[in-house]
Amino acid sequence: MPRRPLQKLQASLVARRFYIEQKTKSQIADELGISRFKVARLLDTALADGIVKIEINDQGDMNIELAEKLRQKYGLKAALVLDGPDLHANELFESLGLLAADFLEESLVDGQLLGISWGRTLSATAKALGRLPRVDVVQAGGSPSGLDLSQNPTELVHRFARASGGAAYPLFGPMWVDDPDLIARLRNETSIANAMSRYDKIDVLAVGIGSWRPAESCLCSGFPEDWRRDALKKNVCADVCATLIDEMGASVPSPLDQTGLCLSTEQLRRIPERIGIGGGQEKVDAIRATLRGQWITTLITDAGVARKLIAKS
Repeated sequence: MPRRPLQKLQASLVARRFYIEQKTKSQIADELGISRFKVARLLDTALADGIVKIEINDQGDMNIELAEKLRQKYGLKAALVLDGPDLHANELFESLGLLAADFLEESLVDGQLLGISWGRTLSATAKALGRLPRVDVVQAGGSPSGLDLSQNPTELVHRFARASGGAAYPLFGPMWVDDPDLIARLRNETSIANAMSRYDKIDVLAVGIGSWRPAESCLCSGFPEDWRRDALKKNVCADVCATLIDEMGASVPSPLDQTGLCLSTEQLRRIPERIGIGGGQEKVDAIRATLRGQWITTLITDAGVARKLIAKS
């Protein structure tokens, strides 16, 4: 049955005052001489009759629906998902880096301590940074072997610190050495000790997610052959910073626990905000394992990965 003309007129007047003039229901009720409850009913009428049409214009380069499903399924604090088709990891470094840079610029707070790992996605993030809040930046581990300068964590720490205007705490050393006596001496070296002493104070960690099956990881490619072979036998499929993770999300002991210059697994767990950045079809299993183990609190990824993570436990 058609609505009465007077009701349509009132619904239109109420909707205009509420949605356009931003008046409260009580103010509208006083102006029109009707009850606040009738104002609410007229607003419902305006929506039902199409007098008012609400359109939500999501951010064009993000998939909000996939992000929310991902956040809920894995209990994340936040998820950001780039919209688009299934893509390979090497097609996503720049776009994920840009999204991560925007997120850090928006979410970091003056006075925090930011930990930074290494790799191509973090390098793209550093390149895309505009101006960060004033945070100090610490290197979360020594340099894995085989990295070019643009991905080197020491270089990245300085690039992030320049964007924030805060202090930089680089770690001038390799990620691991074979000699236990040498690692003890290195940990006591002034600049290295200065960086590592801050690991328990990190507020936010920005970290790439490495894949071991297939090998899309600086650690996997840089490990000595016997270390890598042993890790694969233990079903390692991912790494976050220096922590190795198996298919079910559990941490796997490695030689880095004794001979590494890096953030420990226990220290990683205690960081309040851990932002994992990674995408591409090659990394689906690694990201799934990372989420299963709750190693990150925020995930920045692409729609191709998100669809597979939602479809399968």
